[in-house]
Amino acid sequence: MSAMNTIPQRLTALREQMKKAGISAYIVPGTDPHNSEYMAAHWAEMQWISGFQGETGTAVITTDQALLWTDSRYYLQAEQELKGTTVSLMRESDIDCPTIAQWLKQNVQGTVAVNAEMYTVNAFSSLREAISPLPLTTCDLIRPIWTDNRPDIPMNPLYVYQDCYAGESVESKLTRVRQVFKDEHAQALLIAALDEIGWLLNIRGTDVDYTPCVIGYALVEETRCTLFVDSRKVSKEDAATLQAKGITLSPYESIYDALHKMKDTTVLIDGNRVNEALYEALSEGNNKVKLIS
Repeated sequence: MSAMNTIPQRLTALREQMKKAGISAYIVPGTDPHNSEYMAAHWAEMQWISGFQGETGTAVITTDQALLWTDSRYYLQAEQELKGTTVSLMRESDIDCPTIAQWLKQNVQGTVAVNAEMYTVNAFSSLREAISPLPLTTCDLIRPIWTDNRPDIPMNPLYVYQDCYAGESVESKLTRVRQVFKDEHAQALLIAALDEIGWLLNIRGTDVDYTPCVIGYALVEETRCTLFVDSRKVSKEDAATLQAKGITLSPYESIYDALHKMKDTTVLIDGNRVNEALYEALSEGNNKVKLIS
């Protein structure tokens, strides 16, 4: 697809995707698949589609309207950045401003869609309830059109954080996690939050501004622990160290295939940190998913 340098061009391309998919409204939140406070530029979909560069905001696009909800910290910035984009600012802290759910129920009659990777399980469930009876579905409509100059997922090297600084070994932490399995009658724990992965596996990195995190996923099972991370981030020495601690490495994007292949397993997840796409991948294998929050 040719370069789209203006917001109206991007909105037109998105609406073409919506028409093909039978979508009446598409929501683009300012989040990433790990529900991070600070996220890599690769996932700045809300900023890309709206032109608003603030950290907090949600864009809603319909066949004939585009709106951006943000709070009072960003009103002046949003007013300046949205000029000429055809995107209207919704000042969410104003008393007469409807919530996204209220606006959708008042102005949309067809299907609403979101990218399942950008919503946690609990956030997706809450949205579905809030916009009912409007149907809510999941699809990624930004990926097909954001093909030019999209930043890559960061490839900064991870490093092993020594036990003497971490205060507890990986082996000890994994033993404690697996005890929870027994208490909850489960066989696995899926972790998507980057800070939690860093703590559990005693790894650190520089993939995310302001936080020493490594972009990846972790799946702890009864007899193994898998870190889903791009192999280019891991030196041979660190890979050997992680393996010695009982951690298997697998490609970052292979998390979905791994979950699809799991069958009849009870898996614990944090509904406030694990995204809906991971939940759906687990559910397809007749797995039992237990929410721990």
